[in-house]
Formats: sequence, structure tokens, C-alpha cells
Amino acid sequence: MISVRFDDKELVRKLNNSVDYSYGFVEGINMKKFMFMRFLGGYAAEALGKYIDSMARMNPGKLHHVYESNEVGKESARLFEFTVVATAERISFIGSFLPSSKPSEKSKEPLVNKANIMENGIAITISPKKSDFLVFESDDGETVFTRNAIVIEHPGGDEVAGSFGDTVDAFFSQYFTNALLRPLLKDLERADEFVFGFGRGSRSSGVQAGRKYMSTSALGEIL
Repeated sequence: MISVRFDDKELVRKLNNSVDYSYGFVEGINMKKFMFMRFLGGYAAEALGKYIDSMARMNPGKLHHVYESNEVGKESARLFEFTVVATAERISFIGSFLPSSKPSEKSKEPLVNKANIMENGIAITISPKKSDFLVFESDDGETVFTRNAIVIEHPGGDEVAGSFGDTVDAFFSQYFTNALLRPLLKDLERADEFVFGFGRGSRSSGVQAGRKYMSTSALGEIL
């Protein structure tokens, strides 16, 4: 009769180490997750601003209202800003319009809330205040005098209303997903840091590997 004895102590040790390492890896990820999400949110907000600047230079008729007059597409002339709120689970972007301080070529006073007014297609009523007449130049270049109030139905032009929101949507649904997020997710799928120590490491080394996996320095290299 043949008798076979199998010493499973080494196998059990390796399995236990692998389990401890795996738990440690997850623990390390959770430690760094908030920093990772905050870094990603800040990077996305910066990329979004540059994307809007680029689209504005290519389509000034649509996005001139979110910049100071005659400075379309310039970062220093933006009439918008984004606040990023990041947690370990999600990233929120809160956009707001800034007041304008620069009048247009055809006006002596700035339209302070022009970004909000034009983006939302809010009609403007202009009436004389310090004079009995309104004086303005028509689209044909003629000087017009009138006692009546003038209602501008589409301030900024027909292309303006809703264009800023459409541009932001296009960034997140197309550019951000394809050009930025997809390469990041592809890299995270590999989890080389986990594979390197699996079966050999302890819980503490798993924590270190998880932190490295979610490190912002690695994220910066990918992005």
C-alpha cells in the first residue's frame, strides 16, 4: 500500500500572506483615494477651462459672452470659474459666472451680468435715463435716435444662449472621457503594484502597494 503525506504548512502560509496582502492593498487604496480624487478633480477643472478657451477661439460667436469684451478665449479674461468638491467617492464641479468690468466697444458701461444673461437668453430692456433719447448705432452702421425703450430679445446673438453649457457637456461626454479618463482607467486596470508583491508580501507591504497604486505622482505621469 502506498501512503502519501502532504505538508500543507507552506501552502497555508502563502495563502494567508496573499489574503493579508490583498486586504492591505485595499486598505492602502482607501487611504489614498481622497487625495487621488481631489487631484483628478483639480486636473479636470484645469483641463475644462483650457478646453473652453480653445473652443471660444474657434467659435467666438458662440462663447464671446463668457469673456471680457475683445478678449475671447483668454484665461485672464474669463467670466466663469469652477469649484471642485471631491470626496473619496465622487467629484462635483460647481460652475459660476463672474461679473464683467469691461464695456463693449459700443457702450460706455459694462453689462455686469452679461455671461449669465446671454447664456440663459434673458431679454434686455434699454431705456433712456439721463437723456430724453437713446442713441445707438444700428447693424447697418446708422446712428439711431429714439425716445422709446428697446428690447433686445437675444443679447449676444442667436448662437449664444446655452452654448457654454453645451461646451461643458461636450467636454465631459467626449474629450474628458476619451482623451483623459480612458488612458487612466486602462492603466489602473493593470494594477502592476498589486501583482508585484502578491504571494510574497504581508499586510503592511500590501498597504504600501495600494498607496502607490493610487499615488498622485503616478496619476500625474499618466495624465
